[in-house]
Amino acid sequence: MPMMKRLFFRRVLLPAIALCSLVVPVNGAHAALVTYSFTGNLNPTLDPLGLVPVSGSFQFDNTTSGSGGAYNGAVTGFTLNFGGLYSSSFKSGANAVTISQNMPLGNGIVDRWALVSAASGPNLHGYTPFSFDLRFDHKGGGLFGDTSLQDPPSLSSLTTGKWRLFFEDSEGNPAVYLGSIASLTAVPLPAAVLLFGAGLISLVGLGAGGLRNLRRTQA
Repeated sequence: MPMMKRLFFRRVLLPAIALCSLVVPVNGAHAALVTYSFTGNLNPTLDPLGLVPVSGSFQFDNTTSGSGGAYNGAVTGFTLNFGGLYSSSFKSGANAVTISQNMPLGNGIVDRWALVSAASGPNLHGYTPFSFDLRFDHKGGGLFGDTSLQDPPSLSSLTTGKWRLFFEDSEGNPAVYLGSIASLTAVPLPAAVLLFGAGLISLVGLGAGGLRNLRRTQA
């Protein structure tokens, strides 16, 4: 029996420990990051024929602490692309998620999941981006049970989903590109997590095979 324990430790437990050290992040905070991709369009006043598709993604830490529905620092990344013609991305700054529940926000909206991020990107006709936000709004209440930090609601439960990208020129004069969100999809688990799961399954198989071989040897 001691021999079996030593072989099991060498053939199964040691490879498992090595695999975990390779694929599990040293900083556990990475496990709290949630990423979504979205598609949409520009406002009809900017693109009346709907010829410019919009796509992007955003990422936030769903364990960020906060109070009153405000979670500063929760946003860790975003991208926004206009039909492959122009792109903007995340910049450190005012990066937050807010949850509004049963609050009068205008036009009958009382529930809102909102994200705001400082933005970066190339100059566009003398203007550079400085802020990005998106809003998932719901009329009538009942969308959220509380104002705790949570993933965005499904589009099917919403009244509107909108995004905005703010620009300014060298003198601080503002401009804005805006539009709607047509789809929202959770990005699959990172490849490292999938590899970790597959590795554990393989190790279980190796352990079972090793035990069978030991039984045959002893028999």
